[in-house]
Amino acid sequence: MKITEEAKLTLEKVIDENGVEGIRVQSVSGGCCGPQISLSLDAAKASDSIQTINDIRVAIDPEVKDLVEEITLDKQDDQFVLVGLDSCC
Repeated sequence: MKITEEAKLTLEKVIDENGVEGIRVQSVSGGCCGPQISLSLDAAKASDSIQTINDIRVAIDPEVKDLVEEITLDKQDDQFVLVGLDSCC
């Protein structure tokens, strides 16, 4: 996973305002293509892989670890966007 500079700057503010250590990338209910990816400010779980990406602490749920390897977290039009996810629906 990569985090663009614009996304990093916004994440730093959100993390600081909420008093958390970083973000968590996790699976939510599966869709037509399998697990869907969600970002949250939740604390890391014991099974998560912890990485520092562009100075942001990222906890990655093992269920989505392979899915997020090649994606980029960007900020576009005041929203976070995961670039590079396959869309099959």
